[in-house]
Amino acid sequence: MADEPQKVNVQSRRVDSSILPNTFSQPYRLYIIQQNTDMLSIANAANNAGELAYEATVKNEQQDVTLADHESRISALRVEVDDHEIRISGNTSAITALTLRVSTAEGNITTLQADVSTLQTNVSSLTTRVTAAEGNITTLQGDYVSKTTAASQTLASPLNVSTSYSVGGTKVVGARNTGWTASTGTASKAGINGSTTYTVSATYTQSEVQAIATGLQQVRQLAVALQTALGATSGHGLINA
Repeated sequence: MADEPQKVNVQSRRVDSSILPNTFSQPYRLYIIQQNTDMLSIANAANNAGELAYEATVKNEQQDVTLADHESRISALRVEVDDHEIRISGNTSAITALTLRVSTAEGNITTLQADVSTLQTNVSSLTTRVTAAEGNITTLQGDYVSKTTAASQTLASPLNVSTSYSVGGTKVVGARNTGWTASTGTASKAGINGSTTYTVSATYTQSEVQAIATGLQQVRQLAVALQTALGATSGHGLINA
């Protein structure tokens, strides 16, 4: 570091006629005295210039300190700028990768939009089918027999089973019995008295035989009625007659 600045003070000695030799002529005396005045002006000017130079030197040293601080701060800023450049380069690479991912995502979104459109169409179709199914369910609700309900139930539609009907595990109605031939003649659903007895004497009479024939006819007509009721054509279908 340079030496501390020093102030310079230029002094001018006073010269008047009392200190001049008597041998000097009057004009020469005046000249010397005038020269003393000029020297005083020069000394004042030199002192003023020296003061300005001193202040400038002090100011320069202060500015040197400021510049040194600025240089230090600029160096630190340069380190930060270099770090920012590295980070900017990294961000540029990340942005490039992100741009690629965004482009891919846009393609996927387009595909998803098409899939959503297809799904909406399928949902609309499914809604229509569900509505129809709900209508069918509503219809079935009035035509359904529960396996657990103990109360009397009613089935509105025909019921088709594979083998047979059972009650308490015992078969009561099975497959149709075949091999029957349909009966002809008059059928009668009128009841008969199963306890009716017929009189038969040692010598048959016409009235006795007629009573027996009438009773046999009643049984035959009842048999025709039963066969008709059990038959397939107009009855329950338990037999094929």
